[in-house]
Amino acid sequence: MKPLLAIGMVTALVALSGCSNKGADSDGDGKVSTAEAQAELAQDGAMAMQPGLWEVKISFSSIDAPKLPAEVKDQMLKAMGNGMSVQSCLTKEQAENPGVDFFGGDEQSNCTFAKLDRNGNNIAVEMTCKPQGGMTIASKMDGSFAKESYTMTMEQKSGGTPMGDLTMKGKVEGKRIGECPAQS
Repeated sequence: MKPLLAIGMVTALVALSGCSNKGADSDGDGKVSTAEAQAELAQDGAMAMQPGLWEVKISFSSIDAPKLPAEVKDQMLKAMGNGMSVQSCLTKEQAENPGVDFFGGDEQSNCTFAKLDRNGNNIAVEMTCKPQGGMTIASKMDGSFAKESYTMTMEQKSGGTPMGDLTMKGKVEGKRIGECPAQS
């Protein structure tokens, strides 16, 4: 799995505020189309997240991988439990005009949404991505956001990996740490 996929999903989520309670599935077919997702993201004005340099920390509290030896699973959990941090710049334009790509829903990731619900500063997302190589990543995320921070719980189920099926649970924490560096 590309770390960018998880980080992309998280970066988008942190910025959202004020939505309907019915969710993005406006036609009731059980799937959220790209058009429905974009309408939900654009609803009720700008996102809550302040533009600038953000640090996102992703950590996992449990890993279920039946095909992995216990010692390998323990090593993975120890490494992922400490978390990985990534910094990224959120522009004013991105904050004002959120798009589905914030969730990692770009063409390469081949993502579809089963759920995308925003209510105030809370969001719930269920999506499935099928990146290259026959892998499938199903993610569920729930969280709440403020202008300069956010916290989310996450569950990811991955199939078709070299390690077999994996289920990982964890959290994502983000905080604004300053202004974006000047680009040359």
